[in-house]
Amino acid sequence: MNIHLIIDHPDPTSYNHAVKNAFLQGIDTEKHEVNIIDLNVDQFDPIMSKEELDMYEKGGIPNDKIKEYQRRLKNADHLVLIFPIWWMVMPARMKGWMDKVLLPGFAFSQQVPPRPLLTNIKTATIFTTTAVSDEKHRLDFNNALEWVLCKGTLKFIGVDNIQWFNFGETGLCDAEKHREWLQFVKQYAVGI
Repeated sequence: MNIHLIIDHPDPTSYNHAVKNAFLQGIDTEKHEVNIIDLNVDQFDPIMSKEELDMYEKGGIPNDKIKEYQRRLKNADHLVLIFPIWWMVMPARMKGWMDKVLLPGFAFSQQVPPRPLLTNIKTATIFTTTAVSDEKHRLDFNNALEWVLCKGTLKFIGVDNIQWFNFGETGLCDAEKHREWLQFVKQYAVGI
C-alpha cells in the first residue's frame, strides 16, 4: 500500500511530530511505502494569490510543487494527516494545501453535481492534538473538524473510510498519557 503522510506543525520537537514518528515506527515498510510531506519544511505558502486563482479557474497549475503534490496524491492508497487543531480547524498551511492542491478537475469533477476524482485513496487517518479536551472540542465546538474535513473535504474528493483520532489537552496532560497515546499510534500503524 502507498501511504501518503502530510504533517503541518512548525516545531519539529512538537507532540505532532512525535505522533508522526510513532506512526512511522509502527508501519511495516515491507508491506507499505510511506511518502511524507512536511508542509513547514517545504515552506509551503498557503496564501492564494489572485494570479494563482486566475490560473486555477482556467485549469492551470501555477508551479511544479503543486504538480508534485498532486502526483503524490494520485499514487496514494491511504492518506494520513497530522496537525494541531487551532481555532477549531487545521492550521493555515494544511488549509492552504487543500485550497491549492485539491483543485476542480483534479480532486473533483466540474460537472453538476460534482463527482469525486481521488477515489484511488481508499482510506484516511487523521491524528490531531488540541489544547482543550476531546469531549469539549466535539461537543462545545460542534465537532467542527469532523464536519469540515471528514464529512466535508475528504468525502467530497472520494475518500470514504476515514478514521480521526484527537488527543485532547495535549499540553496539559502528563508524560504517561503522552506515552500511552504514542503507543496507540504505533499499534494502529502496525494494523494497517
